[in-house]
Formats: sequence, C-alpha cells, structure tokens
Amino acid sequence: MAAKEPSANDNKTAKTKVTPKKTDSPVKKTDVFVRPAAVKPPAEPSPAEPKGGFRLPSRRVLAVGAAVAAALVLAVLGLFGVLIYKYKSDSPVVYAAAQAVPYPVMRVNGSFVDYAQYRFELDSIKQYYRNQVGPDNQPAVDFNSAEGKTKLAELRKQILEQLKVDTVTRQLIRKHKISVSDKEVNEQVDQIVKSSGGMDKVKEVLTKFYGWEVSDLKDKVKFQLAKQKLQEKIAEDENINAQAKTKAEAVLAEVKGGGDFAELARKHSQDSSASAGGDLGFFGKGQMVPEFETAAFALQPGQTSDLIKTKFGYHIIKVTEKKDDTVKASHILIKTTDFEQYLKEQTEKAKISVYLKV
Repeated sequence: MAAKEPSANDNKTAKTKVTPKKTDSPVKKTDVFVRPAAVKPPAEPSPAEPKGGFRLPSRRVLAVGAAVAAALVLAVLGLFGVLIYKYKSDSPVVYAAAQAVPYPVMRVNGSFVDYAQYRFELDSIKQYYRNQVGPDNQPAVDFNSAEGKTKLAELRKQILEQLKVDTVTRQLIRKHKISVSDKEVNEQVDQIVKSSGGMDKVKEVLTKFYGWEVSDLKDKVKFQLAKQKLQEKIAEDENINAQAKTKAEAVLAEVKGGGDFAELARKHSQDSSASAGGDLGFFGKGQMVPEFETAAFALQPGQTSDLIKTKFGYHIIKVTEKKDDTVKASHILIKTTDFEQYLKEQTEKAKISVYLKV
C-alpha cells in the first residue's frame, strides 16, 4: 500500500498553535524543572573520633596520665621505704609490699639481701618466742614490754649478722658448684616426718612455732645439706688446709721416731680424747667414719698408721688390741680448718653495706 502524501490541510494543521489548558495549580512552569539541592553524604569519622562519638585520648593526655600513675607508684614505694628504713615497721602490709618489691637491707659482695628475707627470719623467731611459756603459763617474752623491745632489738641485730654469714655461705656454695637434688631433700624431710610422728604433726609444729609451710622447711633442709657438702669441700682443699697438714706431718714424724704416742696425743691432738692420751676404747664397724674405720681395722696391734684424712682432719691411728669384731685404738687428730671459723673469716673479708639500721 502506497504511503499517503501530506495535503495542504495537513500542513495548516501542523502550524496551528496549541494553547495549554489553564489550571488552578500555583506551581509555575519553571518550578517544575528546578534541580533539587545536592545532599552531602555524612562525613567519615576521623581516627581520633570513632563511630558513636567517642574520642580517644590524645598522646598528650596519655603522657600526663602515665606521669601521674608513675608519680603515685613512686609515692607508694617511698611510703613503704620510710616505714621500713626509718620506722622499722613490722606491719603485715609492709611485709606483703616487700614480697612484691625487693627493698634491700644489705649488699654482700655484690649480692643483695632483701627485706622479705629479713622479715621471714624475724617473724619466725618472734613466733618461736611467743610460743615459749614461763612458770606462770604466759609467753616468755612480751615484745610490747620494755624488756621485750630490748630483746627484739637484739634479735634484729642477730638476724642481720646471720644473714651476712648465710649470704657468704651461699656464694661459696655457688663457687664450689655444689648442688642438692630434690631426692636428697625429700629423703631428709621424710626422716624428720618419721621421727616427729607423721606429716600432720610436722605441719602443726611448723605452723605453731615458726609460721612455716612445708616448703619453707624444705628450703631450710636444702641449705643445710649444701652447707654440709661445702664443709667437706673445705676440709678436702689442700690449699686451705696446708698449715694443718704440715703440722700433722710433723707430729707423725715424732711418732715414727719413737715418741710416746699417748704423750704426743695429749700435747697435739685436737680431739676430746686428747686428755686420755687419744684412747678411743673398743669400737666396731659402722661406728667411725669410713676412712678411719678402714685404716683402723687394717692395722695389727702395735702398728701405727700414716696420715688418714677424714672430714674432721688428719688422724694418726695406733691399734692396741683386737677382740672379735672390735678394735681398740688411740688416735691423734690435727683438725683441718674449722668450718665455722672459716665462714667467719670469709664474712669479715666480704664487702658489706647495710642499709637497714637496727
């Protein structure tokens, strides 16, 4: 079908002006096309102002807070220091603080002894005295009385002196590389428990008389065992005991030269048997230290030994009689360096600074 060509009437109609219909709307034509105002998206919070409106403190505020906290800590530490060093307070609160902060009471050869160690010993001995009763069934010492305060002052001094010696002893134990195993400690504690009537009895005594736990007893036992081993080490040290050995060799020469054994024992022996000419009487196996026993039982009546070294010193043994499984012998003892005297000398040589004045 062919397309219809436009007519003159159609052109006329296309040119006809169309008048829009009037309405009662108050909106102007231009208002319809007004672009709405742009809406800004909400601003992202800054790192210092997280969502929810909470602001983190600034670095300056944090620094000031830290300084204030440090000042408070120093003030508290200073307060406890005054109570310890100036007023010598025995308060449980002060003791608790000292267990957290190692306030030193002394320095021994570079090793510090803290207040907690001092208080542990002081409280233990005070507990012991409080449980000692007099004829009137009252505590033997009242630490609040004038007499009791004098006694307490003496105890404080004794404890500080003992702590000096104990610290030097521990240093010597480390120097000689002495160790004590848990097995050794437990075996010793088991003997104490057995001889005391059971663990409950031991705990009762520890709590009542010392204020200790079983762990405190084990610490004490461990130290004593190490101290015994140190004593043996000192006795075996040729350099420390050179003088004693020289003297023993001189006495032995006199014996071998025909000197009267009993008279030489009275003159030189450092054993309690010296006044009896060194006579020990009869003894069987297991009664003497191993080295002495072995030498004595190997001798025949009338024979004299060479120098026999034991933990006590240098012995010269003379067997006078044998009967069944026993031996009668005399001996001359030249002691090696006295252990307690040695510790005292080492403590006197130590560089010690005491901060707690009692």
